[in-house]
Amino acid sequence: MTATTPPVSSRLFKLLRWPLAAIATLALSALLLSIYIKDGLGNTAIMNGNWATHMNIGSEEAGPRLKALVAIAGLLASTREDSIYYSLKSLNGEPLKLNCRYTITGDDYDADWWSITAYGWDFYLIPNEQKRYSFNNENLIRNANNSWEITVSAAAAEGNWLPIGPSGGRAEDKSVDNDFDLLLRLYTPGDDYLQRPESASLPHVKLEGCA
Repeated sequence: MTATTPPVSSRLFKLLRWPLAAIATLALSALLLSIYIKDGLGNTAIMNGNWATHMNIGSEEAGPRLKALVAIAGLLASTREDSIYYSLKSLNGEPLKLNCRYTITGDDYDADWWSITAYGWDFYLIPNEQKRYSFNNENLIRNANNSWEITVSAAAAEGNWLPIGPSGGRAEDKSVDNDFDLLLRLYTPGDDYLQRPESASLPHVKLEGCA
């Protein structure tokens, strides 16, 4: 009695089923991740005006979604007691856009060191000829009363200018409404940020106009 050889199609299916399953799993993971990125911190965010933060960043309580966002967004999150991060993607519901001009105003904040960085929608630093990606409490040009103002725009500006030219990502890959976002990092923050993040003092961002 001779054994029957399985059809070629059956053997091919058995050979490819695990690679196909792996590809399907990766595709589903990518889809879910893109949804997570678009939603950002979602309903778990703590809002302070237009700025959003999450007290579990850098803590053991951070869930898989938050850890994924931290890894992709490049927060380099340390422990919650050592740092706190606020992100801003929109002003009063309007996503930040490259064709608009914004000003950020503020003073000093209760932290050993802080910075404001602009990131493209792809979570990377925005390429620009000046190679200028952020300002911090040590390199800002300040007014006589120690206050400061940063201009955020694609067009060149005097003083503290933060360029926001096109991001390096492909336009067809864009899945979020905002063209860029702002990230405020505060290292060794004071008690207000750790205990009352929704009301602690933060920079003020204003839309000046759009082209």
